Amino acid sequence: MNDLAHLGRLLMASFLAVFAILVSAAGACEAPDGDHDLVVAIRSAEPFTFSGPDGLPRGFAVDLWHSVSTDIDRTTAFVVCGSIDEQEAGLRGGTIDVVISPLTITADRMRRYDFSQQYLSSGLTLAVAQSGAIDFEVAIETIVDTIFQPTVARAIILFLLLNLITAFLLRALMRSVPAGLNEGETAGPIRTWLAYSLEAVARTSGLKGFGDSFATLMGKIFEMVMAVVGTALSAMILGVITSAFVGAIGESPPVASHALPTMKIATLRCSTAQEFLREQYVDASDRMDATNEKKALLDKRSDWLECNASDDHSKSIFTMDDDGMAGGVVLTRSWDQAVEQLYTGQVDAVLGDWIALSYLSRRSPYDGNVTVQGSVYRNEPYGWAISRANESDYLRRAIDSALIVRMRDTEWRKRIENTLGSGAIAPN
Repeated sequence: MNDLAHLGRLLMASFLAVFAILVSAAGACEAPDGDHDLVVAIRSAEPFTFSGPDGLPRGFAVDLWHSVSTDIDRTTAFVVCGSIDEQEAGLRGGTIDVVISPLTITADRMRRYDFSQQYLSSGLTLAVAQSGAIDFEVAIETIVDTIFQPTVARAIILFLLLNLITAFLLRALMRSVPAGLNEGETAGPIRTWLAYSLEAVARTSGLKGFGDSFATLMGKIFEMVMAVVGTALSAMILGVITSAFVGAIGESPPVASHALPTMKIATLRCSTAQEFLREQYVDASDRMDATNEKKALLDKRSDWLECNASDDHSKSIFTMDDDGMAGGVVLTRSWDQAVEQLYTGQVDAVLGDWIALSYLSRRSPYDGNVTVQGSVYRNEPYGWAISRANESDYLRRAIDSALIVRMRDTEWRKRIENTLGSGAIAPN
């Protein structure tokens, strides 16, 4: 009986080993070519890493790696992985040395492999379809923020002070100038020249009619100056209001994180965005009474959102089954697939990386059709993942040293924005 039990355990262990090998093979990254010192993994994650039309790796992180690798004096073989969990499997197994596609530094990941020095900060945010409507809340917020900017406020105060000083000086000058000519006097050449010049200015500038209520030349000048000042101030205020309302066309107010479970969301498979969304489902379930029938559905959805490395890696999109409750989730292998789901109306929003979504929203065909929320749910520090095999301590120190040198360069921020786009540093 013991021999049969032992044989059963051996068979089960063999089956599990074969199953693990099959799963690992199904989710493996491509094999590297040629002689190399390091295997560096990328995945489709524009603008950080992607394969160009010629099949060669491209992107901000690839350019940065080429620069860093000159300092660590190691040859590189790039491999392409289909998803984050494939990259993580390679790191744990030692078949990949470094992952340079964007990965958020988290405590859970640091228990499984190492990270380099943080080289960039992004954040989790929401992308939604852009409408043609004006969001008045966004417009008013923009106006208030603009007016109360320190430099704008100082400019307005200075403008008003100069206006008051000009008015005071002109009034004082008017009192010192005779109201008109005495009987028998004729206008001198200076007064005549000023009168003709003022008439020319009034006719050519559209100020004809201003100052007619004044009998003196200085009175006319005073009213015309005040008219110009008032027009300039009105134009400035009108410009701020117009800019705010034009900028608010198609904008949407920020969506609170607790509202995410009520929406159909697309996000990147096995990412921190997926985990964040799962946390919102857990929180929504915890807020419900145990007898509420929706609680079980929320729990089922949160279980579905657990990253399962044994899923079918031949699939590019995973869609949550329709359970009759509002909202839902679509998991994709890349951010452009997620944005495509939004663009085609398959989902209400995309939850993901602020830099990636902002970059994609500026590209055709999404430009003018997709807008990205201006705030983030939480900040996300990015680093390069490093396997703990193959002299990882030396490699991590060498990469950190090279990264720090480049980040201390005065052109570092400009280089980021030139590659990733203006404003690529995520909002807090």
